[in-house]
Amino acid sequence: MPGKYKLPFYVVIVAISMLSCECSSRNGQQPYPDQNSVESNRIEARRDFLKKERESIEAYQKDNNLSLQRTGTGLYYTITNDAPGTDSIVSNDVVEYAYNISSLDGELLYSSEASGTATLKIDKQEAEIGLHEALKLLGLGDEGLFILPSHLAFGVAGNQDKVPPMTPLRYELKVINIQKSKS
Repeated sequence: MPGKYKLPFYVVIVAISMLSCECSSRNGQQPYPDQNSVESNRIEARRDFLKKERESIEAYQKDNNLSLQRTGTGLYYTITNDAPGTDSIVSNDVVEYAYNISSLDGELLYSSEASGTATLKIDKQEAEIGLHEALKLLGLGDEGLFILPSHLAFGVAGNQDKVPPMTPLRYELKVINIQKSKS
């Protein structure tokens, strides 16, 4: 009797060994993608997206005959009304502003005409990163046109309302009031 179970036991062991060898060396590849290659592919896909987004913003600029400057973060802007002798906006200032926010295809998404002016404590209150940056380029009474690439607007998720994921936006801003920080 003891020898009766010996053969099936060896067959099972050999079968398991063969299967594990086959899984670990399919065509000389690893069974699962290398974490570095997955990350590398993600980075490359992100670079491609950013390049295409930049090209679309530049095409928008050309199609609409706009002459916009570009900051190091990728924010495009022009000051359309520069009020003389005004203080610039800095971190901790509370800014009241009027706005129109639209997609690059011209659809108006949000407007202070519909919902009133907004206020924002610069660099301290949650809002689009590009909005903080844009307001710091303005002073009291100034107006500007800003194109925020998706990473400066609502990013990968959009805003779960009117702004789809990974969407650049056009902001028209006018500074109504500045409450200077005490520090």
